[in-house]
Amino acid sequence: MDDAERATKAYTGELKSDDTSSAATLGNTYDFNILFANVETIVPAIINSPPAPDIRRRFADEDPAAKDVAELIERAIRKQVDDAKLQVELESEAQDGFLAGRGVIRLRFKSDIIKDETTNAELARASDAADGGADNDTSTAGNDAEGGGDYSAPSDATSAGSERLANECIEFEAVSWRDYRHGPAKRWKDRPWDAFRFVVQREDESAVFDAGLISIQTDDTEKKARGESDSDLTGWEVWDKASRKVIFIDDNGVVLKKVDDPLGLTEFFCIPAPMQPIELTGRLMPVNPFSIYSKLADELDLTTKRIGVITRKMRVKGWYPGDAGDIANMVAADDDEFVPINNADIWAANGGLAGAVAFWPAEKYAAVLLQLYTARDQTKQAIYEITGISDIVRGATKAQETLGAQQIKSQWGSLRIQKMQRMMERTARDIFVMMAEIIPTKFSHETLQQMTGVQIIPTQQDLTPVQPPPPPPQGAQQPPEAQQQYQAALQAAQQAEQERQAKLAKLQSIQQLLTQRMAMMYRVDVESDSTVKADLTRQKAETAEFMQAAGAYWGAVGPLIQGGELSKEVAVEIFAANSRLFNLGKSVEDVLEKMVTDAKAKANEPPQPSPEQQKAQADAKAREADQAQKVADAKIKSDAAAQDMQHKQQLHDLTMKEKTLDLRSKQQTAAVEQNQMLLANGIVPPPIPLDPIDGEAILKALAAQNQQFGEFMVMVTKALTAPKRIVKDTQGRPVGVETVPPQQAIGAQPNGHNQ
Repeated sequence: MDDAERATKAYTGELKSDDTSSAATLGNTYDFNILFANVETIVPAIINSPPAPDIRRRFADEDPAAKDVAELIERAIRKQVDDAKLQVELESEAQDGFLAGRGVIRLRFKSDIIKDETTNAELARASDAADGGADNDTSTAGNDAEGGGDYSAPSDATSAGSERLANECIEFEAVSWRDYRHGPAKRWKDRPWDAFRFVVQREDESAVFDAGLISIQTDDTEKKARGESDSDLTGWEVWDKASRKVIFIDDNGVVLKKVDDPLGLTEFFCIPAPMQPIELTGRLMPVNPFSIYSKLADELDLTTKRIGVITRKMRVKGWYPGDAGDIANMVAADDDEFVPINNADIWAANGGLAGAVAFWPAEKYAAVLLQLYTARDQTKQAIYEITGISDIVRGATKAQETLGAQQIKSQWGSLRIQKMQRMMERTARDIFVMMAEIIPTKFSHETLQQMTGVQIIPTQQDLTPVQPPPPPPQGAQQPPEAQQQYQAALQAAQQAEQERQAKLAKLQSIQQLLTQRMAMMYRVDVESDSTVKADLTRQKAETAEFMQAAGAYWGAVGPLIQGGELSKEVAVEIFAANSRLFNLGKSVEDVLEKMVTDAKAKANEPPQPSPEQQKAQADAKAREADQAQKVADAKIKSDAAAQDMQHKQQLHDLTMKEKTLDLRSKQQTAAVEQNQMLLANGIVPPPIPLDPIDGEAILKALAAQNQQFGEFMVMVTKALTAPKRIVKDTQGRPVGVETVPPQQAIGAQPNGHNQ
């Protein structure tokens, strides 16, 4: 505490003293305020841009709810960071850290209390619950407050005229090192309590604190003294981790108020681990950075004071004889002014002016000043080595130094500065983690939805099921077009209902994940981007170098991949491995990992043909389809010819049978006539040896064959004259021919594909 107080006063120059006789008084007056210069140099070097949250799914698997919750939390944190000016508070924390040895920043939850209007239904429910309608005034003094306190928490109010929270926000406050205490521990997470100094105006005591609790602990005399006091009420706000309560105690030991866990954080405390530039394992006591080099600062200041004293005494002065009036006139002369001298011959004979005037030896002072300036530069360099401030950080370089030399000095001279920068990034990350716990539990879903633009609450349209189209009346005959339209409308309604149910399930999973703190921490990762603009500049340079190297790499391996000498997945794996050497950010790293995964997946698939090969394959398919069509047409013609040949053969057979039948008929007629002649002459004729012929059956068979042949010829004619359509692939290349059904052929529009 004493070192911090001394450093603060030295930084502000509050104590002044002209006593330079001893080193004991040097710390109270710094003509060369190296502490101010160092703090004002280090603080902008470690925090000069607002931190930005980087929140995403912890794992790269498919988790839509975690993705939406991560986006919602990130947007909400960005809104709070912009509104509450987190960068200003972080700069104050860093200033306390490098000035007093410890920087503390706390979070406060604020909200407005809005009283909803009472509806008739709520009045009816309240009347039924009042046991006979008895008037029961349950209003309290805090119901009409417009603003919620630091420890407001949302509650589920079910009574008529319920109150709700609105305009929730998180505020940041840098706590002075004088106003913070903590319990004994070896690690920050093990400390039993934290305490913050508070100051409240005396007239606000009854409104802020618990008057009943105070009355129990004080007698009438103390109550009167407290009421008549004009001084502010001061005390400590103690956060007790064991009981998870916040206890307000004034300087007299009176407990003013007790509040249950106000923020609901896992670690309970409202601050991240304090920022201490100098930390020792197992020890939380801060070390004042100025005490490390205070003796060198005293030496530097003493040297500066001696330079001032000698500079004031180093004047051009001397002496001359008392009766030499001409010399007095010359000494009093102004620049470029000449005065006459009496008795010039006598002056010349006696050695001139050099022999008459003696000068004060100022060159001795100049030699001492030169040594003092050298000693001061060496002392400053020693302080820079202790504090880790290099000359490149201050912007002081030598003209003869090359760019490479300056970059090397910047790289190695800022190593300890980079450690301090990571310290600030850790603080920002811890703050974001705390905010990620506070926002889902303290912010209403309505506020989050309005703040972030991410839907959480389903709308009335989302809750209304999609009604399918009314079915057609039973037994009614409908044209095919109407049936197709009904089926399309039914499928669209079913798809819309499925999408509605999927959206409701997604919103429900988001709301459920917001209420499950541990599950959200498992599935959502909270990080912070850099808080230093120099890091952003360096990242841009690395990105430019990466893009240049990537272009050269793919330019070299591209021909190898096309030639088949190097597989694509191997090239991508090599590229990703070298890309990890660059600080490209998580988004680029995710893309690279996805590229590697996709390359490995495609490696197991058959290789895709080149555009020339695809064109050749399409042309071959088109030729095959054309050849197949020609073969089909030839087959149809061949079948028709064979059928015609068969029909002709059958006709020939029938003709031969007709001729055979006619011949046999003639033979019978001749035999009958011959037998009649024999009978007329008294001779008995022999029997006619001819097989009976079924002429009626032959005629029927001939008619059936003629009908079958006619039907076949009609079918062949239709197949040859039917409209056809060329089948094309996704790239528009022909791959086959198909016959268009008569229904489609009638309603088809001419598009150049029908033949």
